[in-house]
Amino acid sequence: MSEAKTNRSKLTKRILIGVAIALVLVYIVFLFITTNFLGNDNIVTETAYHAKAYDIVESKAIVARSEEYLQTGTPGVLVYDVSDGDKVTADGVVATAYASQDDVSALQQIKALDAQIEYLKSLSEVNSSANVGIDTINSQINERLTAVLKSVNARDFSNIRTAEDNLLTSILRKQILTGEQGDLSVKISELTAQRDAISAGASIGTVKAGSAGYFVSKVDGYEKTFDVTKLDEVTAEDIDNAAASDINPDDYIGKIINGVNWYLLCPVTRDQATALSHADQNIKIRLPSAVDGEIPAKILHVNNVTNSDRAVAVIQCNYMNDALSKLRRENVEIIVNEYEGLKISKAALHDDNITYTVTDDAGNDTQKTERVQGVYVAYGAELVFKQVAITYAGDEYIICNEEPEPGVLLNGTTVSLYDKVVVEGGNLFNGKIIS
Repeated sequence: MSEAKTNRSKLTKRILIGVAIALVLVYIVFLFITTNFLGNDNIVTETAYHAKAYDIVESKAIVARSEEYLQTGTPGVLVYDVSDGDKVTADGVVATAYASQDDVSALQQIKALDAQIEYLKSLSEVNSSANVGIDTINSQINERLTAVLKSVNARDFSNIRTAEDNLLTSILRKQILTGEQGDLSVKISELTAQRDAISAGASIGTVKAGSAGYFVSKVDGYEKTFDVTKLDEVTAEDIDNAAASDINPDDYIGKIINGVNWYLLCPVTRDQATALSHADQNIKIRLPSAVDGEIPAKILHVNNVTNSDRAVAVIQCNYMNDALSKLRRENVEIIVNEYEGLKISKAALHDDNITYTVTDDAGNDTQKTERVQGVYVAYGAELVFKQVAITYAGDEYIICNEEPEPGVLLNGTTVSLYDKVVVEGGNLFNGKIIS
């Protein structure tokens, strides 16, 4: 009895083991089929979009210019006739002197009233224009409203006043066309009467520029620190030791930046100096504190001092505005190289085989297979492997050339705009069916 029970127990164990093995085999077959033929629900894709990438050298630069002081010299209350960054001609008037502050205030009131009168006159001219319709004005209002919202969202407050004024002008013009705004001639007459009632004393003198250039109303003492004719001799230590001269700003009405060119003296490492020496001479730079976006520039010199780990890159610029005219010590981003193409995550890169055809001189075709780097792209329910031509590789993404030079692509096919590129998923291969 005991022996029979033992035999039955052994048989039962064998059956259970056999069933377990069968279940494992069924599960393995299931995984194989679902993974290789029925797809993988864990596949994640991203869309390939156009993007730019840059090789950038950052530096804390000092600005050097050819600058000459403008001494006050003229008694009375001075009023500037030009703004910072404006061009002036040799012997051109940059400021006018008046006998008292009352005369200046009266003059400012007259200028403000003149501006309002001219503005209202320009609006009233819409009544006689046959070329402007409501649809055009409505479209203009929408565009200018969008411009205001973009400035607010981007926190670009430097241009928001102009954008608001443009929007208000379009709204007023629509009101005139639709009759919601009354005749402006009455308001124009009132403002003209106010203007005529104000009297301002005549000017008692002027301050003129000694030479042509850009006007700046402030001096900082660094105007004579560097000789712009000897910038190829400047060292990093010269920049470290640069200090403002002891001057009294009240003695000067401002200064003139001579010529159109000004310079950024940028301390850089030896490796950065090497990169800049091999870069194109014409580049772009960023000065975030003064300008939105990029401005054109030129690598004029790369001063590399023997037995020193630091060098100086001399960057020449000729773009000018109010903020740029006042720069002295600033953070600068030098764009050494710019890359444009399709941006793809590095996680999408894989190696796979590509089969292509080679035709010999006799016209005979031969099929060849080679392993290349590329990405898997989801086309409907299938994965397609595409070779990529990488032009830039960052820490997390790459930039791929959409139209590489002939011969780079073995089968002539690469990733395209809006392709769904696989960035996650297991057991990927060309032709795989996905769910």
